[in-house]
Amino acid sequence: MRLGVLLTAVFALASVGWPNGARSDGTEPTPVTLAEVRREAWRAEIELTGTLTAVRRSALSPEVEGRVVELRVDEGMEVEAGALLLRLDAKLAEIDRDAAAARLAEAEARERDAVRVRDELLRLKEGRHASATEIQAAIAQVEIAAAAVEAARAEVTRAEELHARHRLSAPFAGMIVAKRTEQGEWLQRDQAAFELIAMDRLRVRATLPQRDYARIAAGAPARIRFDAFPGAVFDGEVAAKIAAGDARSRIFPVLIDLPNPGHRLAPGMSARVRVAADRGTEQVLTVPRDAIVAEVGGARRVWRVEQVDGVATAQPLAVELGRSQDGRVEVLGSTLSPGDRVVLLGNEQLEPDERVAPQ
Repeated sequence: MRLGVLLTAVFALASVGWPNGARSDGTEPTPVTLAEVRREAWRAEIELTGTLTAVRRSALSPEVEGRVVELRVDEGMEVEAGALLLRLDAKLAEIDRDAAAARLAEAEARERDAVRVRDELLRLKEGRHASATEIQAAIAQVEIAAAAVEAARAEVTRAEELHARHRLSAPFAGMIVAKRTEQGEWLQRDQAAFELIAMDRLRVRATLPQRDYARIAAGAPARIRFDAFPGAVFDGEVAAKIAAGDARSRIFPVLIDLPNPGHRLAPGMSARVRVAADRGTEQVLTVPRDAIVAEVGGARRVWRVEQVDGVATAQPLAVELGRSQDGRVEVLGSTLSPGDRVVLLGNEQLEPDERVAPQ
């Protein structure tokens, strides 16, 4: 009789679950704090697609022709502004420079001698031993000699400038993305030797439908995503709208600048852009910022709590995020719905299907 009562009690416990919601394995459910998914009215945004480009791009060529005797850079190298990229054979330019310097020295010597003669004649004038004509002629010779010195100095400056043009330097800091010459090659004056792009600030060139042309203004904030960095959001702003649309597609170019610290981004990447519109609001799905869990690799997720037969379990859900505002974050892509409950505190160590105890 006692054995029958004991078995009945065991079966009763198995059918209703363990006291205080404990798991069947004897462990307690994880205490968590929940928050509600909301649909809120936020400032409207316009979604665009585009391609990342360089704000500054330059095809670099020497200002004189000559044979390449030294190459300092290669493709993929980053250089500072003013860095030497290549050097041309400047032997003839050096000879011309030295000859100009010698002519300058000769002209300066002639000027000194002309000044000496003039000064002697002026002293002789005091004793009435030099005529006015002789003195005027001496003064004219000094002026002629001085003009010759100025001309010789200009020749030296020109020769030094031509010599300096046998060196090609970077006009701004950036990355060498193309090299089109080799040591020993003869470069023409208009032949591009390198292509240089600035990497500190890049630009998204996006397309704007004509229906939205009036809704976007220069300076509007933009949030940009790249397939190369899943889950990451980059902040930029509209630099300009180009008032020259395509007559067939009725789209207009929009330029959106963004900083590139660490040079993570590179021209050519595809971009998805959300630009704040000048007017209007839209309904967006939001969750508290603390409900977002960052995963290795940049992905983001939330833990949605589901109630089944009186048992609360946490399920991971990948989300794509948008704007942030007052401690809440916009959710762009997920199966969340308004009114869903997500874990706000206690979401760091959860496992799929883990039982939770909302506090």
